[in-house]
Amino acid sequence: MTAIGMLLSIAVYSTAAGSVVVDRVVAVVNEDIITMSDLQREESLKKGGIKMDERLLLEDMIDRKLQMAAAKRAGMDVTDKELADALTDIMKRNSLDAGQLEAALAKEGLTLEQYKTELREQMTLSRMFNKNVRSGISVDEAEVRAYYERNSKAYTLPEEIRVRQIYFRMPENATKSEAAAVSDKAQAAYARAVKGEDFVRLVRELSESENAAQGGDLGFMQRQDVLPEIEEAARTLTPGGIAGPLQCAGGFHIIRLEEVRTPLMPLEKVREEIMNALYQQKLENTYRSWLQTLRSDSHIENRL
Repeated sequence: MTAIGMLLSIAVYSTAAGSVVVDRVVAVVNEDIITMSDLQREESLKKGGIKMDERLLLEDMIDRKLQMAAAKRAGMDVTDKELADALTDIMKRNSLDAGQLEAALAKEGLTLEQYKTELREQMTLSRMFNKNVRSGISVDEAEVRAYYERNSKAYTLPEEIRVRQIYFRMPENATKSEAAAVSDKAQAAYARAVKGEDFVRLVRELSESENAAQGGDLGFMQRQDVLPEIEEAARTLTPGGIAGPLQCAGGFHIIRLEEVRTPLMPLEKVREEIMNALYQQKLENTYRSWLQTLRSDSHIENRL
């Protein structure tokens, strides 16, 4: 063990009101140390009543020390003036004077000097992150399109069907003979359709729907938006199949299933979402790679 290693392994003793408190070293980061009291203080500041994994918390503290040391080597640590300016800005944005700030910090168990130390660290870490991670990251259109195609299932919309119909209207308060006459017309039309007559021509000749002149095309509809009787019949068909007569919605319907599709949400609507996802993914990967480089170039002992 090196001389510094022996020195850092020695427990620290202090007395208060006749008691002895032992504070041991839990990590060595190059020439720096992290003690149990450092770790416990970090945990008390962050946990918010939630039990935290001390090992993960310690690893985070090690990473921060590595970044702070790298900032110092690169001459990127925050100056006293920059810190003072940031503190002034914080007080201004929160409408606080110096006394009010200290009182607010005291409620959180912090002194002004402790807060300055943490603020300096946050500013330095942010500066290092922007330079070494964020600055080199971009997402181009080709990446967005490739992600969209690879993850198409995530952007799938509900299945839609497209049908044409021949419609025979049932008169309101129809008599038995009137209802029978409408039913007979529908049966006759269905027989002609299944024998192979041109369905669009039959629509234009026989249908009483408003869109008969346009071939009775109802367009694409999500299944939950289709009349239940038509949707159920369509489930038994393949494109080109005919079903009927179906009595619903004030009359008889003869339908032909034209197409079934499972559409995707347009790329234009999800482009920003995908760009953000890719950017965050790159950010995380680059950050982890950078941290690994810092770790590989350093002496680290985790003694927890």
